[in-house]
Amino acid sequence: MSGPPGRTYTVAEANAALVEVDPLVTRIAELFRDLPELQEEVQIANYRTSRSNAGPEMETKYEGAKRAQYDAEMELTQAAARLEKMGVVLKDPQIGLIDFYSLRDGELVELCWRLGEKRITHWHRIGDGFAGRRPL
Repeated sequence: MSGPPGRTYTVAEANAALVEVDPLVTRIAELFRDLPELQEEVQIANYRTSRSNAGPEMETKYEGAKRAQYDAEMELTQAAARLEKMGVVLKDPQIGLIDFYSLRDGELVELCWRLGEKRITHWHRIGDGFAGRRPL
């Protein structure tokens, strides 16, 4: 953690925020999975474009692949920034793991949620991570 959290959530507030958070995390996980393929498409199109017999249609494919990669990266960045603005910590974009800062008996802890879970049911101390999850 780079500094104190911007906000803390109660369990009820964090569960209410899932209405907005769930679609963002879903999209982040999708984009994170798609990016390697998009990057490979750019590399392949770039290689084919660099060949001496490549025609204008290959240049168009290369530009399209670059645009698709850029668009995905921008959407991923914007979704992650939206979570950050809400005070939600993205822990693992690939599996959709996030934390909400919360106070538990006066201690700053993290409410832990993973994509696919219906509501927040676990918490852990800061630094304990997913392995340290405990039921509420």
